[in-house]
Amino acid sequence: MTSSELVILLAKIAVCAGFVLGVTAAVERLGPRLGALVSATPQLSIVSLIFFTIEQGPAFAAASVFWTIPGMCATVPVFLGYLAATRLVPAPRGASVAAGVALGTLSFVATTAVLSTIPLDRGTVVPFAAAVCGGTAWLVRRLPDTAAFRRVPTSPLMLAARASASVITVLAVTSSAHVLGPKWSGLIVGFPVNGLPVMAILHAQYGAHVTKPFIRIFPVGAFGICLFNLVASVCLVPLGLVPTLVLAYAVDIAYLAAISGIIRAIRR
Repeated sequence: MTSSELVILLAKIAVCAGFVLGVTAAVERLGPRLGALVSATPQLSIVSLIFFTIEQGPAFAAASVFWTIPGMCATVPVFLGYLAATRLVPAPRGASVAAGVALGTLSFVATTAVLSTIPLDRGTVVPFAAAVCGGTAWLVRRLPDTAAFRRVPTSPLMLAARASASVITVLAVTSSAHVLGPKWSGLIVGFPVNGLPVMAILHAQYGAHVTKPFIRIFPVGAFGICLFNLVASVCLVPLGLVPTLVLAYAVDIAYLAAISGIIRAIRR
């Protein structure tokens, strides 16, 4: 391994670990409702966009990030599957967490296989994503939007466990991108490699009730990630990486701010 390859590897580990630890801390400090909004911002999409651009080139990265939009649509059933599993296996808590992760992952695999066969382009992918995210948000509208919990102490081992799933997945996807191609690389990037571990950790530590606000807000936030990916797919080649990241993130933040304003107005 050359020195540049080692630097890229260490950067992947640091960025991925930082995201999952930061999001979990945000949920614990801000509460499930605001923390879920933080978690519903682009994370793996940013990581993959950066490293696909560096390692595979802008054209590959732009094509890949486009296919992350249907990949995000495949992420939505992960949370529905997790919710269903917690109701099917409410206790003991460890078994409930395992069932949630297993059914959520199977839901992603099945949905991704179906979505990979649907012909989508820039004209159809956004309405499709809006229908999936909006329809799911309506389905889970009766879930509570917040939950009370007492923070539990953390340890270095717990922090390492929180970060490991994200790091392993990102390393696997980015390292095999040249084999997978841009379409499957993008679809796989949709997997909630940070969101699912965060939800499982919170479930294990505090109980299934803490996951419900997370599940309720995620479809709304997922559409913002779709907008991020759409802007990135259009702008990456003509504008370059840094301006694209700034513009795409600005669009997503503007969308989340608008949604937050609507939610506050509804509650008044």
